[in-house]
Amino acid sequence: MTKLLIAVTADISVRLLNGQLDYLATQGFDVHLVVSKGESSEALRRDGRITVHHVEMAREISIWKDIKALIYMIRVFRKVRPDISNVGTPKAALLGSIAAFITKTKTRIYTLRGLRMETATGRLRKVLWLIEQLIIGLSTKVIAISPSLITKCKELQIQGTSKMCVLGKGSSNGIHLGEFAVKRQEPIRYVFDKQQFVVGFTGRITKDKGIEELISAFLTSEDINLLLVGDFDDQHGLKKETVDVIRSHPNIHVTGFIPNPVPYYSMMDVFVIPSYREGFSNVCLEAAAAELAVIGTDVTGIKDAMVDGVTGILIPVQSSTAIQTAIETLKNDVALRKTYAINGNKRVILDFQSEQMWERMKEVYLKGGEANVWAHKASS
Repeated sequence: MTKLLIAVTADISVRLLNGQLDYLATQGFDVHLVVSKGESSEALRRDGRITVHHVEMAREISIWKDIKALIYMIRVFRKVRPDISNVGTPKAALLGSIAAFITKTKTRIYTLRGLRMETATGRLRKVLWLIEQLIIGLSTKVIAISPSLITKCKELQIQGTSKMCVLGKGSSNGIHLGEFAVKRQEPIRYVFDKQQFVVGFTGRITKDKGIEELISAFLTSEDINLLLVGDFDDQHGLKKETVDVIRSHPNIHVTGFIPNPVPYYSMMDVFVIPSYREGFSNVCLEAAAAELAVIGTDVTGIKDAMVDGVTGILIPVQSSTAIQTAIETLKNDVALRKTYAINGNKRVILDFQSEQMWERMKEVYLKGGEANVWAHKASS
């Protein structure tokens, strides 16, 4: 039986692997998960099909905590002796790739989910570049979750892009449409006082998600509600006046963190994702699966998750005017909005179902990461 060790940093990141681990276990893999302790990983441990190893990892750089976590990570690798490792999310990727290399794991896969350095500056940007280069250098293969991530790595002069490939047309886990349909049925109450056009956003409420520009666009629009499905990030970086507007405006509703955001798509008329960068943007797929037209910035990841003029409108990054114009366009053209929504839903069904992604991943593992299993080559 092939031993497979998968590592992610935070317990909340287990949702990025939703359904995938169980599928691989049913396909005959001995699946081990390394993650910080939390409710999601505890549930997997109690279920018994996945072996869970808890290693506490700090999300931000913390030298002593990181050294301690690395020691524990190496111990796990030595205990499990995996045939294949697949590490992803920044801290687990760094520690896991080092541990895999030290313990001589034969197939060392790195799942590249995004490039934080894109929006970093100064010394931090240089440090993040070096870390990314180290992880890629220690890996035998890299799964980039979108084609534009590979392009961005080349632009940033990161070495090792010849190791990089994308499964299918991208995403890390696709959309499990059966489960998505069930989640949509959860009853929720209408959260606005006035019944009018609803613009929706799902994700962390933070500066690099384009929230400053979204609020500016909202304030220049008329007769709309803004639904923010998520909560403020601990280090959101937003201006005080922006936060004040979000908290006080009667036509803005913030859900806070909720375990099941899916029902809220049914309350939206259009979905907006104005991020400065993404790895792929699963929320674009979720919105499309919920039959919504999408407005997204023309940046890494988002440009792969939607198709301009087909499933929605791509706009320049950091432009509140562009957001406002796109909202007005779709608000005033019901037929266009419906066309984009239908096209987006069809695209999810055709290219981004979870079962398709799991099958591609299984082929990668069965063939040891050999190049001929990849659906998208870095050179294409």
